[in-house]
Amino acid sequence: MPARHDSPLEPDTTFQPQYYFFYGTLMDPATLAQTLKQTRNGRPELHHAKIVGWRCKLWGPYPALVAGPPDNVIHGRAYELQSIQERDSLIAYETGVYSLRGCVIEFEDGRLVEGKTFVWGGDGDLLREGTFDLKDWLLDQKECSI
Repeated sequence: MPARHDSPLEPDTTFQPQYYFFYGTLMDPATLAQTLKQTRNGRPELHHAKIVGWRCKLWGPYPALVAGPPDNVIHGRAYELQSIQERDSLIAYETGVYSLRGCVIEFEDGRLVEGKTFVWGGDGDLLREGTFDLKDWLLDQKECSI
């Protein structure tokens, strides 16, 4: 499998559709749709996928991707961004403590694509060991809205 690599944001004039890998709250189609402000055809199409060479820690209740052992697997979802506006909405959602990085995304069928993901860019002392569970997060969100 090709190694992951860092890559800067591409200039707005050269945007091409590209897969982004999500491992936290954006794995939820409703949260992703709201973040992208999508109005076309309902919820975004997310695909089961994984990336290798990273690990997750927690920043409060949220997962934060950091460098990990070369064989460590992170499971999540991938979505193909279609516009600069979608990219900019994701960057705003993730805040300045996450950085956009290149990664190799592997789909369930074994297909590999070059993509992007958000990794922790803040102070490592703010992170703690733990795991993120999307179902638990969704339950907490539901309870907060009641």
